[in-house]
Amino acid sequence: MTDESQADPDAAGWEAYYRRHEGRAPQQLLVDVLDRFEAERTAPELLQAIDLGCGPGNETLAMLKAGWWVLAIDSHPSAISRVRSVAGAEHQPRLATRLASFEQIELPETDLIWAGYSLPFCKPGSFDRLWAEIASNLRPGGRFAGQLFGVRDSWASQPEMNFHTAEQVNQLFARGFVVEFVEEREEDGGSGAGPKHWHVFDIVARRPDS
Repeated sequence: MTDESQADPDAAGWEAYYRRHEGRAPQQLLVDVLDRFEAERTAPELLQAIDLGCGPGNETLAMLKAGWWVLAIDSHPSAISRVRSVAGAEHQPRLATRLASFEQIELPETDLIWAGYSLPFCKPGSFDRLWAEIASNLRPGGRFAGQLFGVRDSWASQPEMNFHTAEQVNQLFARGFVVEFVEEREEDGGSGAGPKHWHVFDIVARRPDS
């Protein structure tokens, strides 16, 4: 496992997670998605992205460095402070931040929604609303990229998190998306809360142009 999810809901736990990930390279899944957009680009227009659950800002910074305008969203004030710090003065004009929980969130239209190991932390009763926000605010040609957790993940008993079967993942993308990449992974590894079994779906899905 090359990344750790955000396991500890208390402030000290989140802060420890952010410290562990300071300076980490962006996820390869995001790098690949940015390359897809770059290969398609025919005009120098500024593309827009949302980083859902931005955490310490590693992926936000990668999008900013690639020339994107980024809205970074997190429910923890420390994450917002960190993402502004890592962006630096050079990228501040193209960075916006928002302190909000998944249960309250309203999204603007955008070209990319990145959700790196974050969506499983939406409360189950609010997930359908959150997914509707994601699906309805991607522009034609836009993409969703990120992870969902499977039902065999060792955290699946946690009632405040959401988990999906492969069939349920397929259903999420059955309408209005073209799935460009999906990989289901299971492996034992570590996390901020100790050893665990990971069951993860890595996903890239595109909204058709029309």
